[in-house]
Amino acid sequence: MAECVPCARTVLTYVALTDDGDQSRCCVHCDARVGAELRWVGADELQEDGYVIGSPAPRKSGGGCASGGCGTCGTRKH
Repeated sequence: MAECVPCARTVLTYVALTDDGDQSRCCVHCDARVGAELRWVGADELQEDGYVIGSPAPRKSGGGCASGGCGTCGTRKH
């Protein structure tokens, strides 16, 4: 996990390759590059931060993610 400036919170990250083949860390919510230091966490802390481990909870009306429907998932590029 790392701090995402556009999302203004600590988020999960993923590795993406740049056009030059270098690795870059990106936010799972908005795809912005994350330059902050990574913080490794366990499943309990992930769940405390609103991420679901295992089977997802039933969706609430109006959609949204497990963290309360912040709306950023709709801006993802892929």
